Formats: sequence, C-alpha cells, structure tokens
Amino acid sequence: MNRVLTALIAVVMLVFFNGTVMAQQGAKIGSVDLQKILSDSEPGKKAKTSLETFIKSHQAKIDEKEKAIEKLKDEIEKKGTALSEDAKKKKQDELQSMMRDLKRMASDAQEDIRKKEGELTKDVFKDIKDVIAAVGKEEGYAAIMDNNVLLYSSEGVDVTDKVIKKYNDLGKKK
Repeated sequence: MNRVLTALIAVVMLVFFNGTVMAQQGAKIGSVDLQKILSDSEPGKKAKTSLETFIKSHQAKIDEKEKAIEKLKDEIEKKGTALSEDAKKKKQDELQSMMRDLKRMASDAQEDIRKKEGELTKDVFKDIKDVIAAVGKEEGYAAIMDNNVLLYSSEGVDVTDKVIKKYNDLGKKK
C-alpha cells in the first residue's frame, strides 16, 4: 500500500515538474531511503521496539495455549486406554475445542499486530514526511523522492542522513 502511494506521488510529481524545465532552471532533486529512515531514526526504533513488545505479549498467550494443548494431548495418550469411551470422547472434544481456540487466537493476534503496525507507522510516516519537507525547503530542493521509485540517481542527491539527523533532533526537542 505504501509503495503504491509512493509510486503514485512520484508519477504526479513527474507530471507536475517537467524534468527539462527543472533542469534548465537548475532545480535540485533529492532522494531518501524511507526504510533506512524508519530503521535508523530514534522514533523509528521506538516504534519498532513498541511493536516487538506487542508481538511478544501476543506470542506469550499463544505459547501458553499451545502448552495446555500439549498437556492435554499427553494426558489423552497416557490415560487413553484407562479412560472410558465417554471420558475419552470428552477429552478429545475438549482438545478439538482448544485447537480451534488457538487458531482463532492466532488469527486475532495477527490482525491486532497488523493494526498496531499500521498505527505506529502512520504516525512515524507523517512525521517523516514533515521532516523531509523541512529539509527540502531548507536545502532548496524542488522535489525529494523515495529511492524505491528512482531508476537512477547520482550519489549527491540522497538526503536520507540529513532527514534522519533532523528527525532525531526533532524527537529530542519533544
């Protein structure tokens, strides 16, 4: 989704900023590596840590359920011959129910994690966009694009490190 949006923005920018006119006017075009900003900036690292903690809490619940299922399987296996048919069927029904619950729990966890990731990255990307705009204005860039949509750029146009520094500095002021 983000890549599609980025590509769409890039196409719109190219339509509005005719490359030959910009070149004749000496306009500067920059590029950034959004993934590097996400992984190397302090706010990006905090978001990642927050998501990892969230994932671990869900995983702990799933692990606990899996252990309970294994315990019941072992009990059925060990006492299987000693149990009456009715008791054995009851235990197997309980096992099936627990396995359905586990699947549901895992599915719900995936959905919760996807939502949490979306919330975290939405806020971080909004801030990154603002910082990129500020760097662009300060440095006199006509446009700054994501490296993923560029087919070629010279080394001097990448402003990723400037954006990370400014973003980190902005986070320290808050």
